[in-house]
Amino acid sequence: FVRAWLAANAPDADARSLKFAWYPARYAAGLGSILNLDDITSHIDSTKDDVVILEEPEHLNWYSYVAGKASSWRRYPHVVGVVHTHYVSYAATERACPGPLGLLVHPVVGPFKATMALLMARWMTNGHCHRVVKLSKTLPRVANDQTEVVANVHGVRDAFLKVGSARATTSPFSVQADRAIDNPLAEPSKPRTAGAYFVGKLLWQKGLDHLASLLTFAKKDFGGTLAPFHVVGDGKDRAAIEAWFARADVDAVFHGRRDHADALCRDFRVLVNPSTTEVLCTTVAEALAMGKWVVIARHPSNEFFYDFPTCLPFKTKREFAEAYAYALRHEPPPLSARQRRRLSWAAATERFCDAALARAPKKLRFHQKLACFLHVHLGKGSRGDVIRSVAGAGLTVGRQSRYVRQRQGGGPEVCVVGAENTILVEKTSGEAPADEAADATPPSSSEEEDEGDIVSV
Repeated sequence: FVRAWLAANAPDADARSLKFAWYPARYAAGLGSILNLDDITSHIDSTKDDVVILEEPEHLNWYSYVAGKASSWRRYPHVVGVVHTHYVSYAATERACPGPLGLLVHPVVGPFKATMALLMARWMTNGHCHRVVKLSKTLPRVANDQTEVVANVHGVRDAFLKVGSARATTSPFSVQADRAIDNPLAEPSKPRTAGAYFVGKLLWQKGLDHLASLLTFAKKDFGGTLAPFHVVGDGKDRAAIEAWFARADVDAVFHGRRDHADALCRDFRVLVNPSTTEVLCTTVAEALAMGKWVVIARHPSNEFFYDFPTCLPFKTKREFAEAYAYALRHEPPPLSARQRRRLSWAAATERFCDAALARAPKKLRFHQKLACFLHVHLGKGSRGDVIRSVAGAGLTVGRQSRYVRQRQGGGPEVCVVGAENTILVEKTSGEAPADEAADATPPSSSEEEDEGDIVSV
């Protein structure tokens, strides 16, 4: 399935070179996360020469199973953690329970949860990584200066870049008569793009209540009339957000979940994203690649985009109204080939290599050794099962030591994990796997690997 999806949506990627290893995991509905049930490294057939890339190392390790005396990840010579989710912000803004009670206890529970999320992030990254790459400066400090680096290592698919390339090579004049217009910023007779939209998960953390307020303010500047605003996406707060927009008298059309490369989104002129909880908004990069205006909050998470000519950052409602009005009434200028390449995965990979392969300290510092020791000591055996269960993993995910003992002893397992609840360890190397076809069911063990692979989890 993964190879077929890549072939259809990212033909520039070499899907045949991917290798997969599977580990048992369980979806925790309360946390909205997939959590592993045993030691992930035990499912990777690798050598001492491997480099390991951990996507969200804090997420992978905060409920991880511990068997040895040291971090199982640190048996690799170079472990790079890529941090790209602001769990501290989510913990601070998400209420502990719905209704008036949640509103009442949030001033106390919210800061406590945020503090614990920050401590866990620092604990897990320092205890298991040699190098930590943060996508933007909006993330809190999780490692020391020698270990931590900020770099945008995300790119966009070629599908978005092709849309922007097509617009860049097309004449900006819709009809010949437009060439005689003296004002170079005048709207073409037949605009190629029109309308504004938001795309993403419909959650309050995305700043959609603030978006309604901004649109209401802009509507007054437009003399009481404003074209319908389009909202593309879905999420648990969709019904409440629709009601909020209706109360704010914002003319909005909710389209539901769509891929950003879908035909519906291609001809919109302006992407609006007011969120300040993002680490790095990929939908903004995709909109820039497609040649759109992006009206975004002036925030550390958006600093990478400021250099693009179609980026219109704002800080106040007045600045938003001015940027929004200008973008709606003018076609966006095309990006240069160099600017488009900055948004590609090729450029992102180069930035990642520069950040990840920078010289790291040869010896672990005291706080890194201490973080690793505490995680290993507290996570072992029945003690670890109790701590994980009480800390939020629940009995199914928390009792990992029991799960492993029963698997090794041939007894009944704690849970049955299907293919839909299993996440994968992706392995990239220069050689294609022996089994080139995408099987309907995952393999029971890791595919054969060559020495010196890069393992991405």
